[in-house]
Amino acid sequence: MATRTFLKACLFWLVSISPAWAAQDLVPVRIGVFDNPPIVTAAPGRLPEGIAIDVIRSVAEREGWNVTYVPDSFDNLLSRLDKGDIDLLAVIAYSDERAQRFQFSKESLISNWGMVFRNAGVPIDSLPDLKGKRVALMRSGTHTQALIELSRQFDAPFTPVYVDNFPQVLAAIAERRADAGVVNRVFAAVHAHQPDVVATGIVFNPIFVHYAAPKHANPALLHALDRDLAALRADPDSIYYASLRRWLEASSTEPYVWWLPWAAAAGGGLLILALAIAGFLRYQVRRQTGELQRRADMLQVEIRQREEAQQHLNQLAYFDGLTKLPNREGFRIALDQTLAAMHGTHERLALLFIDIDRLKNINDGLGHGAGDLLLQQVALRLQSVLRAHDHLSRFGGDEFVVIVSEIVRSSDAELVATRLLNSLAMPIDIGSTQIYSSASVGIALYPDDATSVEALLKHADTAMYQAKEQGGNRFLFYQAQQTARVVERLTLDTRLRQALERDELLLHYQPIVELGSGRIVGVEALLRWDDPDQGLVMPGAFISAAEDTGLIVPLGEWVLEAGCEQLRAWQKQGRAGQLTLAVNISTRQFEGGRLVKSVAQALARTGLAAECLELEITENVMLIMNDEVRSALDSLRSMGVRLSLDDFGTGYSSLGYLKQLPFHALKVDQSFVRRIPGEAGDTQIVTTILALAKGLEMQVIAEGIETREQYDFLRDHGCEFGQGYLMSRPQPADRLAELLDRKGMTGPA
Repeated sequence: MATRTFLKACLFWLVSISPAWAAQDLVPVRIGVFDNPPIVTAAPGRLPEGIAIDVIRSVAEREGWNVTYVPDSFDNLLSRLDKGDIDLLAVIAYSDERAQRFQFSKESLISNWGMVFRNAGVPIDSLPDLKGKRVALMRSGTHTQALIELSRQFDAPFTPVYVDNFPQVLAAIAERRADAGVVNRVFAAVHAHQPDVVATGIVFNPIFVHYAAPKHANPALLHALDRDLAALRADPDSIYYASLRRWLEASSTEPYVWWLPWAAAAGGGLLILALAIAGFLRYQVRRQTGELQRRADMLQVEIRQREEAQQHLNQLAYFDGLTKLPNREGFRIALDQTLAAMHGTHERLALLFIDIDRLKNINDGLGHGAGDLLLQQVALRLQSVLRAHDHLSRFGGDEFVVIVSEIVRSSDAELVATRLLNSLAMPIDIGSTQIYSSASVGIALYPDDATSVEALLKHADTAMYQAKEQGGNRFLFYQAQQTARVVERLTLDTRLRQALERDELLLHYQPIVELGSGRIVGVEALLRWDDPDQGLVMPGAFISAAEDTGLIVPLGEWVLEAGCEQLRAWQKQGRAGQLTLAVNISTRQFEGGRLVKSVAQALARTGLAAECLELEITENVMLIMNDEVRSALDSLRSMGVRLSLDDFGTGYSSLGYLKQLPFHALKVDQSFVRRIPGEAGDTQIVTTILALAKGLEMQVIAEGIETREQYDFLRDHGCEFGQGYLMSRPQPADRLAELLDRKGMTGPA
């Protein structure tokens, strides 16, 4: 059957090269080919051969195509395919990027993957060994880009030596123009057997080989090819499988046996004829035996391909694509297996839940690409300090989990947690930027805290959350009362949302005083919660929870509108004069360009002039500084709204940003004011801030003034404005109205 099929293909080939009048009714099809044996062999001066060509000839016969082959380098053929200079490209590996440029056949011709070969005299056993080496690569090849990306991830940069095809890759290795090179496994199976070329263990980038057409071409050619290729693959006796056997085994075409009877007749001897017949029969037996062996080999190849495909699926299902660590499912399987092995013993383990601090700020400030690079570096550092039998996985987002087995006492887990935190102490290079990272770690013990996977994970997460609440960069062991605190936090969030709906929130106002004259020049709006059960609740009890849940955004918008409405009411009553209203802004209100919209709406609804509103923004805004935040600040400034940098000196200010951004004033944090003039260090900080603000032509507002000495020191050293208990505590709106009515108020109260 294979002989008949091959002869049939040869007959078609003879027809395909006959004069043009014989093909005048056929559909002309231009097919790009390049030398990529055994899939395509495109030697100069010869018609192309190979697996892909055999399939094309069979399809052309079925569909009535007049095939013209266009040989060129792979790189040039991609350009021709883009321009529509060819109708089909015979061999191309599928990738998402290429699928944006070309149409691909749905049926793949063969599966494939990249393999690295080395010169026999160059020691290369793993991917890091490629660092600094010369590596031969095919131009524009899928495996080429994949290896370059892998080398970046493993910090193993090499020098590419670009060639046009795989035979040139092997030639470059053998001739020592390259230390190593990349070919695909189909080519390697037949051609990579030179004495100077040795296979390494580096295998990567599983792909499928397809046919491709121009992006905007009529899909009829690919539809026909898919239909016929599917039929060929469904028939074990088809030209497709005959071609695989022929080319993958690097064998020649089957020998012709028709000469035997003619030779016997020419010899004229019955004995010779009998011997010839006997020889022929023995040959047929050997051929059939060989056929069975080839079928068995093909089956083994198919089994291996299926196993490799399953391994690839497992990699996707159980491993994280970014860090290459086990993912959430991989972690659960590992923990289940570990707990099952420990069942009935007195062994203990610890579960460490790790959350990377401030990753969201890095994503917002430097982009998600920087955040991804940070996570990769963090994963490498965490893995580097763990023991061989400990299990690290990426749980999702900025969360990692470590299974620490074989522990005797809780201090063993504490030692591991300390090593993990210390591994993040040094700065991490993200491109040209250095980033300092830290983590919050929660620890739950088996069987002390729980005996099930879910309970252990929940308790470790709870302990991590408590560590984060305490400022991060620390570890905490789970304690039963922590669960109660988490439940309390969830309850607080629910009650706070209800408070917003039930109008239980109100504002108190603290005067801002001009220190030189004692005149009230503004008020700061401060949020309070009139809880029916607990009475007046200060913001320190609920602002942190509101920040975590995102509720701070609607709360901040409520404060903004209520404060503007109150100041506008005082202005109409003739009480406010030129007073300004200061409102605290959370960095979360910048998300999605929402802050500018909410400020514009509040001013429009209340009729308050923009210059009467001052927004106090904490130094944390520097951590999320990007084009969107900078644009929002510029828009607010152009509207006439005043901007002040709150809690200056306690956070992350950058002098480079400070001189570029449109702030009117700095607010000195009360933690510095509290210890002046007696504390030399704080006194120096305050005088430095005053000098800095003067140089930048910015006003200074001091918070937390409680004594006459503080007031006089600040005034005498050039601080223009201040607020604090010495002048007035925060007051409800009606009490502050009485204070405003006392026109003669000067100096501290």
